[in-house]
Amino acid sequence: MNIKELLSKTDNFFNKVGLDSPRLDAEVLLADLLDMERIKLYVNFDYPLSSQELKEYRERVKQRAKRIPVAYITGKKEFMSMKFYVEPGVLIPRPETELLVEKVIDFCKENKLKSANIVDIGTGSGAVAISLAKYVKDACTVGVDISQKSVEVARKNLAEHSLEERVSIVRGSLLEQFIKRDINNVDIIVSNPPYIKDEDMASLPPEVKKEPTSALAGGKEGLDYYKKIIPQAEKVLKKDGHIFFEIGDGQAEDVLSFFGERWEEEKMYKDYSGRERIISARFVG
Repeated sequence: MNIKELLSKTDNFFNKVGLDSPRLDAEVLLADLLDMERIKLYVNFDYPLSSQELKEYRERVKQRAKRIPVAYITGKKEFMSMKFYVEPGVLIPRPETELLVEKVIDFCKENKLKSANIVDIGTGSGAVAISLAKYVKDACTVGVDISQKSVEVARKNLAEHSLEERVSIVRGSLLEQFIKRDINNVDIIVSNPPYIKDEDMASLPPEVKKEPTSALAGGKEGLDYYKKIIPQAEKVLKKDGHIFFEIGDGQAEDVLSFFGERWEEEKMYKDYSGRERIISARFVG
């Protein structure tokens, strides 16, 4: 069987089982297996797959039909034009979170921040912390996560991108470690915390339910972590330091209300689909 025939069959099968992007999933799984770019599939339509390649691909197709996320099957996800290793038990980086990184990059450039100290709370795969170190000149970032598996995966990604000199990955709960050590010289805190409401967890897509609940569930209103992080940030940020949050749609007003008199310049940014996505604020001390 050649590439063209296999993709056609897989597309039809994925359609029948109700996947949202059957053709794309079929192509990504095959391109990864054959170690070629997706576009190359189209110029190699007549390439005959070996029996071993067919066997491995069919196994991948079975996993995807069970609604295992594509990134867990391939073991990788692209984020900010970089590849990150992911595995079950670790949140898969989302395209919408790239906006969070972009806003921090823009802020650092506009304010000519040199050697910025940045903390990424809930680092997961390390995608945000590592991306910021790559794109913000001389920035030093710390990615913190309570999950040991996330810490291990983030450190693996860190080694892959050779940024160990400017990135540290530590295990801990939010900013507690920094507070215990009296660290209060942080320029920027960035976080994509769990923000899904408890009542919405049951209706998540099957693929999302395969990801760690602890990285998704944000309590009754989805706001628990914002309430915890902001008071902690006041003990860790230097004067005029900034915080950047990713938020869920419709949460901006509530999150903005959590900033007290020690904060100014609270801002909300919408994503490319017009949804409220990013909150930032300046700590005045």
